[in-house]
Amino acid sequence: MQVHQISAQQIQSKEAFLKIAAAYIASGTSAVSNSSTTHHVTGICYLVETPALIDAPLSEVSSAFFDGNKEIALQLFEAVKNNVFALVDGILLDQKAACISRLGDLFTEIEWLLHDKPVRAFPYYKDQIVCTGAVLGSALFYHFLLEQGVDAVFVDIRDCIVTSDDFGKAGVLEPITQARIQQTFIPGRTHVTQAGIGATDQNENAMLTAEGNVWVLKTIKGL
Repeated sequence: MQVHQISAQQIQSKEAFLKIAAAYIASGTSAVSNSSTTHHVTGICYLVETPALIDAPLSEVSSAFFDGNKEIALQLFEAVKNNVFALVDGILLDQKAACISRLGDLFTEIEWLLHDKPVRAFPYYKDQIVCTGAVLGSALFYHFLLEQGVDAVFVDIRDCIVTSDDFGKAGVLEPITQARIQQTFIPGRTHVTQAGIGATDQNENAMLTAEGNVWVLKTIKGL
């Protein structure tokens, strides 16, 4: 499977999205040509990072929450939401409502957390909040591809990548993760998912180590 990692800076504007879509068309055409001559069905996977304009702000939300400043954390998170919605407005037309609905579910994950009190170490809370940014970014990119007429599949990689509970530097539990990846990704299809994150067996968000991220990339490429 062809794998493309979409960096934080590539999902900041409609122009950046259009550039990626053009690359998709080129790579998709190449994939069809190759499969017709080799009789091998390939596919494409986009691994999307957190948009740069919300990456640092999500870290600030985490710090404010852990320091006990709930109201400040909620205000900072409201600013993050406004930035994301502004990006949606600048990028999407027909897919705007569907994207906002998906984003609302993701925002709820964080808002529930922000109304609790911290009882665990800071890396745990930072992962719960910051990892969601990659899901937000991939949701934007997924709906953009749909609007461009691309038949894409959205994958929440947290359902596939099972990690240790070393929050901030989680390792991948490889056998179970490999089996889930093989069961989830469909040969010949275009997938949109997230880079650098996974979840523990308790469904807690976890940021991967660099080595873990490379392993995931290689595993998907091998499909």
